[in-house]
Amino acid sequence: MEKNLDKYREDEFNLEELNFIDQMMKESLEDDFEISIPTDFADQVTELVEKRKSIREALLKHLMMSLGLFVILAFSVAFLFYFRTEQANIFLEFVLKFKYPLAFGLITLTAIQLADSLLLSRTKEQLEE
Repeated sequence: MEKNLDKYREDEFNLEELNFIDQMMKESLEDDFEISIPTDFADQVTELVEKRKSIREALLKHLMMSLGLFVILAFSVAFLFYFRTEQANIFLEFVLKFKYPLAFGLITLTAIQLADSLLLSRTKEQLEE
């Protein structure tokens, strides 16, 4: 099958066209490229990778802290309902009465932690820019 393909290619192009294509390839490979890479390209790439990695780690840490807070609250309420139903009702009434201020406080606390962790995850050079 390769012989047939080579034969087809030889029949399709004549020798003059093949020489012209070879000459064009040589000229294009001899020319300098128009695109130049900056001298600190590797440093820029490294800095970008470190920045993304630090932000990803900060977000993962924040997610784990929020998940831990939710699990602790869930277990606390579950134990409270399991052992003492009277006090659980008092606690539930308190939470339902002040649900908006409590939700605002929890959201504010997690937002502050997220902002703090994102700011602390950046290096000094990134903050100077």
